[in-house]
Amino acid sequence: VQVSALPTKPVAESVTLEKRDIEGLNNYDCKLTAAHPRPVVLVHGTTLSVDSWDTLAPILIKRGYCVFGLTYGMYNNIPVFGGLAPIENNAKEVGDFINNVLAKMNVKQVDVVGHSQGGILARYWIKYLDGAGKVYRHVGLAAVHHGTTLSGIVTLGKALGLFELIQPVYDAVAPSLYRMFVNSTFIQKLNAGGDTEQGVIFSNIATKYDEIVTPWETTYQAPGPNVTNALLQDYCLLALTEHLFIAGSKLVSQFVLNQLDPSTAKTVNCLSGINL
Repeated sequence: VQVSALPTKPVAESVTLEKRDIEGLNNYDCKLTAAHPRPVVLVHGTTLSVDSWDTLAPILIKRGYCVFGLTYGMYNNIPVFGGLAPIENNAKEVGDFINNVLAKMNVKQVDVVGHSQGGILARYWIKYLDGAGKVYRHVGLAAVHHGTTLSGIVTLGKALGLFELIQPVYDAVAPSLYRMFVNSTFIQKLNAGGDTEQGVIFSNIATKYDEIVTPWETTYQAPGPNVTNALLQDYCLLALTEHLFIAGSKLVSQFVLNQLDPSTAKTVNCLSGINL
């Protein structure tokens, strides 16, 4: 899919929204510790907001992490839904937020947990903007590292030549969407020279019931010493978690905890999700 350049028409000013309704989130008075020396930044997926972390954020905060999150990518005055703006813009917005966290917390690196589109924004920021060296661990939840066929819709649309007809609609409403299609110019640029960034420890978890990032294997990165790829159903065979709810899954929350601090990793409890 060939994507167009960034829209040249004026767009609504981007407004980065921080959330404090989740108790303990975005608390710049939070004290980092030897056990948890880096802030954790949560980056939501397309059409979602920071509210999508109302399960994971409290779990991390309860365990002593300093946790931060934002709603990014508000576009053309469309209310409520985040992640709609061009991905390049979203990556800069997330990067600016991380820079602010680094400055206020007086540290040099953060850990990032990103869902779907949120799982690739820090990668773009690291590779093409000013994020190099600022992320230590990156945990992707159904991250769209290699683009998506949207359960075959993209492949069919390409074959029928439909995307050229509907691209103006995407430009007006949600230009981030087609930038995540498989083989898009953005995805090719993101993975040019490799699908990992130097110095970052990557972890990914996928679900075989993902209907958005398809095939689900596209959420994996190339195997390497700093890459962990996992399938949720390999831990819990009967887990029916799909794309949207993977960020709110307690099963996945244990995976995130294990990746953020492997020294305290615990077996996923397939009944309750969190192994206390």
